[in-house]
Amino acid sequence: MYTEAYRDFMSARIRNLVFLGVGLAPALAHAQAPVGELFSTTAQVRGSVTLASSGMTVMSGSSITSGEQTARLQLTRGGELNVCAGTSVAVSASANGRDLMFSFGSGSIESRYSMQASSDVIVTPDLRLVITGPGEFDLDVAITPAGDTCVRSHRDSTGGVIVNEQFGDGIYQVKPSDSVLFRKGKVSDASVNPQGVNCGCPSPKSRLRETEVATGPATTAPAPTTAAPTPAAERSEEHTSELQSHHD
Repeated sequence: MYTEAYRDFMSARIRNLVFLGVGLAPALAHAQAPVGELFSTTAQVRGSVTLASSGMTVMSGSSITSGEQTARLQLTRGGELNVCAGTSVAVSASANGRDLMFSFGSGSIESRYSMQASSDVIVTPDLRLVITGPGEFDLDVAITPAGDTCVRSHRDSTGGVIVNEQFGDGIYQVKPSDSVLFRKGKVSDASVNPQGVNCGCPSPKSRLRETEVATGPATTAPAPTTAAPTPAAERSEEHTSELQSHHD
């Protein structure tokens, strides 16, 4: 039976997938296909990479950790993958480079590309998303802190996305223009076009609010105030004034 403990176990497995290929990269370098060219000033890459003219080429079996800013991966076959801030994703490609797989356990990604007769897979701890061409695909996928998975297919998409449960028989098709929230990764508890749910990269303001919630809002030191004179000080001032009056 599917339990929260088992889901946590699979989440750890997904995190391990993010680092898959680091130790095997030298042995499999001859068989690796390029996935795309990475453009980012804060991202870190584990695995096999080669320097390119304006970025670095990420090879199959590598992982990308975006850091504080969104990292853009320009795919070799065309299109792009945005790894949103705070997200780590493992990227893999078939030998011919046409079929791609993206695996991540938290955070969010955005994918924009056209496909011919090929098939991509996006893997999360709870769900397996199958994207089959030919077609245009403009997709956002996010995993919320509560463990829910959000999938959004923008209206420019021309093909559907088949969502399969990792630990069940549930199947769901996300159609273009739909945004679907799968609570706890269950197809049976899917909500279409929910309010206030963002499947893509959070805006900088949203990231700031998340940081404030986690660490508390920034505080400033109070402005210094002038203490009110004490009764003794007031009497001293009055006595001085009287002495000056008598002297005059």
